Amino acid sequence: MAVSVPQSHAVEALIREVSAAEVMPRFVNPGESWKKRAGSVVTEADVAAEAFLSAELPALLPGSAVVGEETADGDPAVLERLDGDAPIWVIDPVDGTSNFAQGNPDFAVMVGLVARRETVAGWIYRPVDDAMYVAEAGAGAYRNGERLAVAPAPAEFRELEGSLGGFLRRRTDLPERFARVTATQCIGVDYCALADGTIHFAHYRGIWAWDHAPGFLLHAEAGGVGRCLDRSAYRIGLPQEGGLLLAPDEATWEELRELIAAALPKT
Repeated sequence: MAVSVPQSHAVEALIREVSAAEVMPRFVNPGESWKKRAGSVVTEADVAAEAFLSAELPALLPGSAVVGEETADGDPAVLERLDGDAPIWVIDPVDGTSNFAQGNPDFAVMVGLVARRETVAGWIYRPVDDAMYVAEAGAGAYRNGERLAVAPAPAEFRELEGSLGGFLRRRTDLPERFARVTATQCIGVDYCALADGTIHFAHYRGIWAWDHAPGFLLHAEAGGVGRCLDRSAYRIGLPQEGGLLLAPDEATWEELRELIAAALPKT
């Protein structure tokens, strides 16, 4: 379905506003925090930022609806909206919440505009750096107005730098095969690094809609290749065997896929 994407500056203004009002004042003093899923932390900033964006974003696109991480955690039925006809604002109010709660600047506010599980526009904002990453389908990827492009793969495969999940980092020899493997604990920060050309690849076994809606498009619009490890197209929020792999080009994607598929536990 065709979606009329609102002016990016209007979305950016809301993201900056909520970051200034609800997120950054709690960065040094996060207030109350609690756990939901194992290893997943929620703070007052997550709840307040999601409430603000959920109220304000639909006004920019009449007929649109919202899927927010914290709301979906309490009511998984809201995920059914992703299969409806209405355009959906997918919100991760504070991605990298554990970092945020510990005073680590590796966190981001993320918004994706999704239609039938395909992202048509995305925004990732890193408040500490005042860095706004924006992508619209067919229109390129940008950081604060500067066009972005993924880094080309190095001549030697072992010179690749990227991000891997905990199992692959700690329980396989894959990190030894690359020049550098990062662990920022924030998928939004990883996507910014992919689009910036700071890292070459990333693999994620978890593919929640709010983690990937804006970043998957950002990476694609910066020239990257991304799909599920079973070679199927990634549709926002739908699980696939082996997770999601992102790389700078088709040949590198295939080489990485072979290594990662062999290293993952067989189920």
